[in-house]
Amino acid sequence: MSSGGLRRDLASWAGVAGVYAAAQGLSAWAGQRRQGTRGQYQDFRPPSFAPPGPVFPLVWTGLNLTTATSAWRLWRVRRDARAEVPHAQSALAWWVLAVVLRSGYVPLAFGARRYWAATADSALLCAVMLRYATVARRADPAAAALAGPEVAWTAFATVLSTAIAVQNA
Repeated sequence: MSSGGLRRDLASWAGVAGVYAAAQGLSAWAGQRRQGTRGQYQDFRPPSFAPPGPVFPLVWTGLNLTTATSAWRLWRVRRDARAEVPHAQSALAWWVLAVVLRSGYVPLAFGARRYWAATADSALLCAVMLRYATVARRADPAAAALAGPEVAWTAFATVLSTAIAVQNA
């Protein structure tokens, strides 16, 4: 790959990651306006299987990187094919929907303390990420594999969110 191609790839990855980071940053800001997520998480009556609060930023940082890289790979498939790649385009539409849903959880759970609405958001996000991975696999199996950790985590997060809603609503 030429240095121009490498620069273009890095710039496109940075663009995808930047969109993702901006959405997540706005979500975190909206959720922390009152007390902050850490303080609110400590106020929950957590279920016995809840991870400690500091685990969440570490997990989400990793998921942000893998999911943004997954979408970037699909973006590259579209660009490199120089033609319409229906599965890549469809998967990217699912990814955009996932970014929107992901951005809703923190404000619902921590800003508004609407635990059941946050749980529904988490469940829908899990379903959308599963659909994203299924469609992405048709265009780029590696992109689908990069989405796998978020599918698993959002399934766990939905169970955790349900337990928190039951115990704290």
